[in-house]
This record gives sequence, structure tokens and C-alpha cells, in this order.
Amino acid sequence: MLKEQLYEIIRHDYALPKGLDEFEAVQQVIGVLGSTDAELRDELGYRILANWLVRKNFLTGSQLSVILEQAISDEMLFDKIDEAESDHVFKRTFSALLIALILIRDNREEFLSEAAFFQAFERIGLYCRLEKDYRSYVEGKGWAHGPAHISDAIDECVRHRFTGPDECAKLWEGLLHLIEGAPQVYDAEEDERITIPIIAMVESGKVPFSTLCEWLERIELPSEKDLISMTRRINIKHFIRCLTFGLLAKGLGKVEDLMIIERKFNPLLQVE
Repeated sequence: MLKEQLYEIIRHDYALPKGLDEFEAVQQVIGVLGSTDAELRDELGYRILANWLVRKNFLTGSQLSVILEQAISDEMLFDKIDEAESDHVFKRTFSALLIALILIRDNREEFLSEAAFFQAFERIGLYCRLEKDYRSYVEGKGWAHGPAHISDAIDECVRHRFTGPDECAKLWEGLLHLIEGAPQVYDAEEDERITIPIIAMVESGKVPFSTLCEWLERIELPSEKDLISMTRRINIKHFIRCLTFGLLAKGLGKVEDLMIIERKFNPLLQVE
């Protein structure tokens, strides 16, 4: 029955259900973000929220501030975050996407106070350090994709009016943790999504290209030969390659500087 109601909303160009105001309707749809049903959670729930909040501009700034506080709470973004692989991951990672939607609106309309933004900023960084579930597609349940989803929220943080070089450095540390902390080689373009906010740091002028190269140079090369170290090396190498092509595609940086970093993590290019 719930799916049919949500499909009805989509069929009527995302019109509000009868008898509900915008805030009530948004809260009801937020309630499906933790579902293990991919159709309900992703194709219906998140799709409707994206249209309501970003395309149709539902809710006032004060209402969106309330939703943001809810999204970064222990009950949403940090729901059972100590569990490595459980169904609670869907509520966490789709909360990250909800945070991104609200920040998109704030980047347009500037309704968040400085204190509210930095509360969300700190929670996003903490999430990067605490998340243990790095699964991408979960068979029968759809996309978890935590590193990709939180990267979308971080991208909006990078573009934010309250974010400067120091804040970008903190966001870099969170993104680097997603690369170095992954227990398996990324298989669903997570590295691509993680590079997007880093490229935005340089493109916006908040982080000079030379500073980014210094950050990359400081990444330690795994010395052990075990599987964990090999996984980390591969993820770092793929990440740097994605970042290199992304920067060059936008005319940012120098090939020779980026190749120095590439050689550091690519054994085939290292000079004996």
C-alpha cells in the first residue's frame, strides 16, 4: 500500500498527498530511508525527497534546519554504527544523502546558522571515522554505498560559505580515512565519488594545487605484504588515478606533479 501511495506522488508530478502539509509529508517519506527494500528506499523514497527538497523547494529554512538536526542524529546517520555489516547501514547511508540535499538548498538560500552548519560538519567527519560497513551493492537489498553517499554530503560542505582552507583540510582527512580504511578493494566507483569534493576544493580556489600535492605526498606507502596492505595500496592507487584524471579534465594541476604521486603507489612505474 505504501509503495502505491509513493508511486501516486510521482505520477502526479510529486504533488503532496491530500491531507498532509509539506513537513508532515517529508517526515513520512524520511521514514522509509532505512528500509531494506531498495525500490521503496531508493527508487521511491529518496527520489521523492530529492524532488521535493531540491526541485520543488519544499520546506522553509527553519524546517530544513530541523530535518538536518534529525539527519545527523544518533538515530539516523549514526544508527548502530558500531555494526560492521547489518541492515542498519541503509538508514545511515541514506541519511547522508538527505544531509546532502539539505546542504544543496543551504548553498542556494543560506538559511543555516554558522553553529548549525559546523554541528553537521563535525558529525560528517565523525561518520567518516566511525563507519565500518563499506559494502556497495547488497544482494537483494540494493545500494548501501556509504563512502559514496557521504562524499556527496562532503562535496556540499566544500562548496559552503563557511568552509575555508582549514575546513577543507579536515574534510580531506575524512575522505582519506574512507580510502585507507576500506577492508576491500572498491568495486563500484566509490573512489570516483570520493575525488569529487577534493577536485572541488582546488576548483573553488580554497585549496591550492600545491597544497593538495603536499597532502598526497604525506600518504604513507604500505610496507607489509599482507592482504590488508595490498587492499589499501590498490585503493590509494585507484583513488590517485581518479583524482589525476579529474583534475586534468578540468585543467587543474600539472601532469608531472601528479605523476610523481602516481609513481609512489604504482610499483610498475617506480624507478629501480
